[in-house]
Amino acid sequence: MGTENYPLGVAGIREMIKRELLGQTIFSLYTRRLRQVFFDKHNSGHISTVEAFNIWNSLRARYASIQTHKTDMNFVHDRDLYMLLRNHLSHFGKQVNVLEKAAKDYKVKPPARPPEEINFTTKIDEITDDYIFKRIYADLHAELFALSRATRSSTTNDNLRKIFNDIFLVHINIFERYYKYGKLKGWTDIEPSYTSFKEVEREQLSVSEAYHIWDHLNERYDQIQLTQFYLTFAHDADFKKILSRGLTELTKQASILEKLATKFYVPLPKKPPAFQEASVDPEIMEDNFVFRRLFTGIQAAIGLHIRAVVETVRNDYLREEFYKLLKKELEILDAYLKYGKLKGWLPAVPTYSP
Repeated sequence: MGTENYPLGVAGIREMIKRELLGQTIFSLYTRRLRQVFFDKHNSGHISTVEAFNIWNSLRARYASIQTHKTDMNFVHDRDLYMLLRNHLSHFGKQVNVLEKAAKDYKVKPPARPPEEINFTTKIDEITDDYIFKRIYADLHAELFALSRATRSSTTNDNLRKIFNDIFLVHINIFERYYKYGKLKGWTDIEPSYTSFKEVEREQLSVSEAYHIWDHLNERYDQIQLTQFYLTFAHDADFKKILSRGLTELTKQASILEKLATKFYVPLPKKPPAFQEASVDPEIMEDNFVFRRLFTGIQAAIGLHIRAVVETVRNDYLREEFYKLLKKELEILDAYLKYGKLKGWLPAVPTYSP
């Protein structure tokens, strides 16, 4: 396989991933390994079985959403809602073109496409804008998790994962703007408030928002303790630096979450020990096992962030904080995944054969 898909060349790829991940940490990896991973059939011209499904499923979800939008737009009364839905269709159309090209390139049979136009000759007043808003909202909400799964599970083909990641981030922005408009119009349901013994300076929290602050902090504490534990078993010098850098990031995020919990008077969970040492032989645990355990944890953390973003509907400031955590986690996933490929530690998903 040539380097036509990677115009930077081996040296450029090495420098790019070095910057993306941890500065100097993977600089010492051999060129032979770079060639083996980045130019083999699993990364450039081929996809895995789950990536073939992700192409098909993302297209199916987009086709269904396009059909739902076009159907419901026949009954919309509010002009601004109509324009907002039309804007959604514009984004969906561009994404469908990208996904259809991917399906063609990798020989994945696409699902059936929706009708080009869906028109009704009469208006039905009983179908209210409030109902249409909630119907579309539920549709966007469901698609968000399907698209996030495509991003998290596409580990073989880096170019395809970027496509899914871009579509996912656009969808989150669409979801947020849509919800804010419904909130402005009074079409959203009001979740019970979180009450504390003191008044907060900023906008009040809902019960789910208070839970997500506590849940995120508890999860970060667990990850800090687990990373400290794994550091005592790591053998590879570069991998130790990666774990140390990850521990620094986790500690930084935990500090942010602690401040949020304090600001909104959410009880803090018990903190992990200041350091963690293992009294067993470090030779019993291999670096590739540690890598896979942490990789699974990163994938799970993305799901945690997504739930917080979509369920933080009252406090816009807090939702932005959760969104920052989500974007950072996606960046970490991409860089950590590429490092695992370089080391040969990432499990090889079965290849799709059309």
